[in-house]
Amino acid sequence: MYRTIVVGTDCSPTATAAVMKAAELAKLTGAKLYLVRAYPAKANAYAAVGGGAVLFDGDDPEDPAELQIHVEAVAKGLRAQGIDVETRVEAGGPARTLVWAADTLDADLLVVGDRGLKGLRGLLGSVPSRVTHRACLDVLVVHTT
Repeated sequence: MYRTIVVGTDCSPTATAAVMKAAELAKLTGAKLYLVRAYPAKANAYAAVGGGAVLFDGDDPEDPAELQIHVEAVAKGLRAQGIDVETRVEAGGPARTLVWAADTLDADLLVVGDRGLKGLRGLLGSVPSRVTHRACLDVLVVHTT
């Protein structure tokens, strides 16, 4: 059925519900599970100064090494259950990063939580909505709220 499953996580309680569903499917099918965490790429900004331009680095809103520690902690718990898990922490927007990871890893299934599908964010376009419109593979949207 499924050989490779990608699941997005930001290590929040709602994302954990999606991870647990993906882990359950991985265990049932013997699939390899990839936990993928996206974070905003470091922004470089330009400022005009006296007719010239100065480049300066913005502060990273999230430290990739710190994010990796959190995602690895989740993976460690899943490995203890006998699930084959790898982690990836990638710079980029969540939807684009998840679809890119699924394509790169030749995944059969992409799992995301439904947080953001309701209310105003749902009308404007949430991560699950963008993923389902961009992905060329099965997508499971897990009810997390």
